[in-house]
This record gives sequence, C-alpha cells and structure tokens, in this order.
Amino acid sequence: RIYNLADKLGLLLWVEVPSPHSSNAKSRANHRAELLRMLALIGTHPSVIIWSLYNEDWGAQDIATNPETRQYIMDMYHFMKLAEPQFLVVDNDGWQHISYEGRLKSDLLTAHLYTPDVHRWSELLDQLVGGQLNGVAANPLVVGDPFFYRKQVPLLVSEWGGFGFSDYGGPQNDDERTNQIRLYKEELRKRPIAGDVYTQATDIEDEVNGLITASGELKVPAGLLNSRG
Repeated sequence: RIYNLADKLGLLLWVEVPSPHSSNAKSRANHRAELLRMLALIGTHPSVIIWSLYNEDWGAQDIATNPETRQYIMDMYHFMKLAEPQFLVVDNDGWQHISYEGRLKSDLLTAHLYTPDVHRWSELLDQLVGGQLNGVAANPLVVGDPFFYRKQVPLLVSEWGGFGFSDYGGPQNDDERTNQIRLYKEELRKRPIAGDVYTQATDIEDEVNGLITASGELKVPAGLLNSRG
C-alpha cells in the first residue's frame, strides 16, 4: 500500500535491503536472496529510485579488512547496474564506501553526520566537500584502494539531525528543534551538497527525534525541510 500510494502521489523513495546481523557467507547468501525478493516485489514501482545494499556497515562489519565482503558488495552493485540500470545504487550508506581501481562502487557518496553543535556541523561539512574523507563520519568514508575525490558522484548527507535524544544534547523542545534544523539546513545550502536526509521523519519507540510524533502529530512547522526553507 505504501508503494502504491507513493506512486500515486509522486513521492520518490529510497529503499534499503534489511541488514544482516553478521558478515559471513551465509549472511551474504541471505542478503542476495532478500535483494532479489525485494526487486520482484517492488522493483516495478516508479516511486522507487534508489537502493542501498548496506547501511553503516551493518552486516558488513569487516568491509575494510575482508576482500570477500568487498567483492560481494561490488558484485551486487554491478548486478544492479546491469539488471536494473534505472536505479541509483548505494553500496554502503553513510560509512565506508568501496573504491576499486580508483572508482567508487556507488552512484552516490553518502555520509552520516551527527553533532549537536552548529559550529562543529559547519566544520564537518567543509571537510566533507573538501574531500577530507577520513574523520568526518564515524568511520572512514571510503575503503579499498585510493579513491581520488574529484566529484565522481553526487555528494549527499544521507543522515543528519537526530535532535531529541536525551543523551545527545542539542534542542530540548520543539521550538529549539525548529530553530536548530533551520540553522543546520542553511549551512547545508551554502555548500555543493546534492541532497540530504533528516533523521528522522517520525518518532518510534525510544527514538524521539522525529518531526512527527508516533501518533501522527507534527512537531515542527509544515514545510520546514522543503527546498525554500
């Protein structure tokens, strides 16, 4: 129903294969089977435009040290580009993308950046757009052979914000959260960053950093994250 509604509304979706708990031959086989199942189930929906194979090393914890893990992810990336060329494909969203022979095996270079301090936020964004790919996110942004950052692919901050966790710092109420989001979004717009994803849309369980409560009530002004601010 979600995909049918997205098709009807013209809402574009970025989907992700569920993360395995570990990195081994069995988990990779299960991952491939799940990817194929998802493609058969939702691959024809025009609303689906981006696929993430992995997220933040979950199920690929050894991506930096295990050639088999990197080879599998590269194989799945190439499979997607051959079998489903209409999609953009992200190898490992947010952390440790794979470079092979100087080319990124991902259609987007994505980073997950979290900080409750706007000055630190500005520093991280400057480092990111300047090609300083280590020490920006929680883990290095590229592993494998040297990745010569010359804007090969669009650069996105595919997770940011997180405002609302009690132990995270930052805004303590909805008004403060709104102002903080505006400041952070302004800093993003000052730089050549192709897109961004605020974390997250709705509250869920102990994650109360959503823009909408678990019961569907809006916590910030409508249109806060749109292109006009």
